[in-house]
Amino acid sequence: MVFLGKYDPDTGGQSTYNFIILRCFIVNLSYWQGILTSVIQAQFALMVEQLEKLLSQPVPEKRLVRVELPLPVIHLLGFLAAQDCCEKAFWRDREGDHAIATLGYSWSETLSCRQDLACALTNAHKLLSHLPEHGSSHCLCYLSFADDECSIWPAFGYGMVILPLLELVQTREGMVLGVNLRSDNALAYRSSIRKALGIIAALNYSQQLPEADFTFQLAGYQPDANVWNQLVGKARQAFASGVLDKVVLSRATCLKLEGHLSPFSLLYPWQQANPHSYQFLFQRQGQTFFGCSPERLVKRLENIISTEALAGTIVRGQNPLEDAQLESLLMSDGKNIHENRLVLDDICHRLQPLCQSLEADRSHSIVKLRHIQHLRYQIRGVLNHDVCDQQLLDVLHPTPAVGGAPREEAFSFIAANEPYARGLYAGVCGIVGIQKSDFSVAIRSARLADNLMLYSGAGIVEDSVADEEWSELDNKIATVLDILDRQQTGDIAVLSGQAGQRVDSKHNFAALS
Repeated sequence: MVFLGKYDPDTGGQSTYNFIILRCFIVNLSYWQGILTSVIQAQFALMVEQLEKLLSQPVPEKRLVRVELPLPVIHLLGFLAAQDCCEKAFWRDREGDHAIATLGYSWSETLSCRQDLACALTNAHKLLSHLPEHGSSHCLCYLSFADDECSIWPAFGYGMVILPLLELVQTREGMVLGVNLRSDNALAYRSSIRKALGIIAALNYSQQLPEADFTFQLAGYQPDANVWNQLVGKARQAFASGVLDKVVLSRATCLKLEGHLSPFSLLYPWQQANPHSYQFLFQRQGQTFFGCSPERLVKRLENIISTEALAGTIVRGQNPLEDAQLESLLMSDGKNIHENRLVLDDICHRLQPLCQSLEADRSHSIVKLRHIQHLRYQIRGVLNHDVCDQQLLDVLHPTPAVGGAPREEAFSFIAANEPYARGLYAGVCGIVGIQKSDFSVAIRSARLADNLMLYSGAGIVEDSVADEEWSELDNKIATVLDILDRQQTGDIAVLSGQAGQRVDSKHNFAALS
């Protein structure tokens, strides 16, 4: 590349050269973006050709057919945001090794209660087993915290298991465009093909996240601070009577919105702020549930599982020295260690009958997020040969990290006392496969409808102080509030998924509580 410019004795020509470099960069970036879009469109056009050929061919004997083509790596959240399809979902693992963006459902089962889970997962496994490369194919799923009618959000039901129709799958090996076609009969098969063709025909190939166009203000809490104090008092009475050892109480923070908030434009910088977290997004009946969770429920690779006890929280420091001091305080804090140990003991007790072997870390470690840090024990095991995903979910969900201990007593306390429906908050979001399944706990999450609800919880044990636990609820939503504040004041650039640096903020969210 050759740069031409007039030498400026005051700047040494630097400003002239910088300007030319910037212009060249913009021109080249636009050029390569155009090339990339052309390649993506060509691959989708090739997919259309393959699907149209299948319309004229006999129906396969297998119940599921998958067509795959390679794609250049694209910005999945930006791509999803640009589409008008009403059946969209997204999931990304904590390590960044596996992400799935979906348009349309090839097959799905909506769950009305916990008892429906076994049948739905069995059907999912049967479908996936018809694919020759079933190890790389997955269903997505979500489950609510509880299945009683008062706890469920009507738009989402208790849960859902989804086989995507059209999906973009990104792994360390690259990106793949896949179409999953049901072939139970000729009508279903050709209907799946036509539905996929319709989605492709309506695609918008933009990868830009929508620009911020909203303002928001606090509309209230469920429960408010006074009710929260009463709930913590009731929990302490239950501890004193020996009914409970721990209960996780939660809060919904309602933000009133004016304008349009894109959940995709919020989810991207949320994950950038807490990079070692799961991402998930599901849309149903005009509502979106999404989040960025640091907590794994369980991951299974063949018959090897990994899970964790993530409980016990303290804020991050304002500088490295303060952060290290707070970490040391958390590592030695009796209340938080006790809370974490209750979770660890319960998980190990429940998993032991399902495992040939099971081991946990000898000591707790620290997980650091943008505004808070947690205690964690990691747990690993080898499953018995006949154990399935449904059994893992049955024994683990919900863990004492989001429910309490003992489980049933904590469940009953939450159902009787929390003044709102948790729905999918503290539930499960993940993928189900033959060789691999991976489930996250749906904390650090939000629900977007007319307004935006942010959810957070705190583990209450005998030594808990109501005001301190209320502050913990604030700390757990501080990251997303900070992003929202910057977006509404124009301080974050979300075009093409590039989160900028904070310039200024007009709001002090510590004052909200």
